[in-house]
Amino acid sequence: MFLLWLLLFFVLFQICIRVWFRVSPQAIPFGWTWLLENPWRRWYRQPESIASRCEIKPSETVLELGCGSGLFTPFLATAAKNLIAQDVEARYVAQAQAKNPQVTFLVSDARALALPDQSVDVAVLISVLPEIRQPVEALKECWRVLKTGGRLVISQELFEPEYVTASTTDAWARQAGFVLVRHSGNAWVYFRHYQKNT
Repeated sequence: MFLLWLLLFFVLFQICIRVWFRVSPQAIPFGWTWLLENPWRRWYRQPESIASRCEIKPSETVLELGCGSGLFTPFLATAAKNLIAQDVEARYVAQAQAKNPQVTFLVSDARALALPDQSVDVAVLISVLPEIRQPVEALKECWRVLKTGGRLVISQELFEPEYVTASTTDAWARQAGFVLVRHSGNAWVYFRHYQKNT
């Protein structure tokens, strides 16, 4: 009986938090590192394989939008020539920077990046896009900083309370001017690869 009540509580909690994030998109609050970096998430998300899934080349400059506490940052940094990691929460950036001193960090709104036009080869957004209040505006900012032919990689996971379907992500990317070139994964965890063609 206890397990049944626990399951019911979990389901109700998931419904409430997902409705909350859908009505009021927002970044994961500071202090939730336990949620971002728990062993179970590390197991199914496999941060060390993220860079290979993003198909980053050693000559490329990569922008990681919404780095949070830096779970994926060291692996992206190892794959890229240069990594610029951004987050809106300065305390998360401080956490990530302490673990990755070789990375350039930005504390800024994803919709207004302090980067020159066409300065980045790849923009990576891992479980972050629906947290941004105006996701299409953030993707337009990615478009601005990406070089012509640059790539946008977006990945979402069902476990995250702000999860949206791949078709929603595709619609947002299309509105920002990106073209879908490849996809992989499933409803639990998906990767979408887009390109800036003009």
